[in-house]
Amino acid sequence: MNSGNLLRGTILLGLIWAVVWGITSWSGSRKATPAKVSGMIREAEFENWSVGEITSHSESRSEQRIERIDEIAGTLNRLDLRQRKELDEKGDVIGMFFRFSKEEKLHFVNLIFNENMERLMKSFDEMPPEERQKMVERSVQDMKDGKGAEALARLKEEDPEILKVVISKGFSSYYQGASADIKMSLLPFMDAVGEIVQGFAKPKVGL
Repeated sequence: MNSGNLLRGTILLGLIWAVVWGITSWSGSRKATPAKVSGMIREAEFENWSVGEITSHSESRSEQRIERIDEIAGTLNRLDLRQRKELDEKGDVIGMFFRFSKEEKLHFVNLIFNENMERLMKSFDEMPPEERQKMVERSVQDMKDGKGAEALARLKEEDPEILKVVISKGFSSYYQGASADIKMSLLPFMDAVGEIVQGFAKPKVGL
């Protein structure tokens, strides 16, 4: 092999590895993980707009926040149920949510309520009430520690009868008429139910 062919081969190999490295880096940067969502939330540095009218804030800042909310919701929607549960335990998403304005809250909830959540609700609602009760009991047991307990307490504070309603009527009828705050408080519970429905949750002794 002459030096010209060797040089061309070396250049070609270098280009191939550059493409592979570029694709790997791009894929890695797009990979959705709980840590990535938490990092995006920290970087966004959302000010507390939960009090006051949205008109009191600058239009440019409002647009920036919506862009960040869209990006965070898009990444959040690529997490599987186990990853969502891990993120729920951190409390970063709920902490961010309660710094949103009323309009931002509604926008965010609409973004993260996707086809997967619709399928989960449909699967749950099609169960007989006795089966739904078992699922709810398992989910409540699964949420007794850490941020899960806080989410469950917040949900019961919003509506003390919610578990009874979900058991008797299912998720859909309750979710459709709920406020953005209640919908957001309901999501960690729905994630816990989803783990059990899809067989991801560890079995609980005595249940």
